[in-house]
Amino acid sequence: MPNETGPILKSLIDLGLGYVWFLLLAIWGGTVNYLTRRKKDKLPFSVVELIGEWAISGFAGIITVLICQEMGLSATITAATAGIAGHMGGRSIFMLEQHFQNRIGIKGNSGDK
Repeated sequence: MPNETGPILKSLIDLGLGYVWFLLLAIWGGTVNYLTRRKKDKLPFSVVELIGEWAISGFAGIITVLICQEMGLSATITAATAGIAGHMGGRSIFMLEQHFQNRIGIKGNSGDK
């Protein structure tokens, strides 16, 4: 990867346009996951389900991007993790939820201490 890619992505992020790139990567990951599941389970294609997958993947990707930025990770690692989180979809959100529940001392899914 060329050295100048990092500063270009950083400039786009500063303008707010970098989030579009990360969102597209997350949605792309979600699309790959959706199509793989359809093929494996031999289920018919559904536009409504695909749109739902995009919403979940986009949310997971953007949350991951925000966490990566807070941790000071590079734009390249952040982009990769956004795509992975998008592919994981709801699973990545669940994992983040579990991490933060453990971090603040909440046990179980009910929210009881």
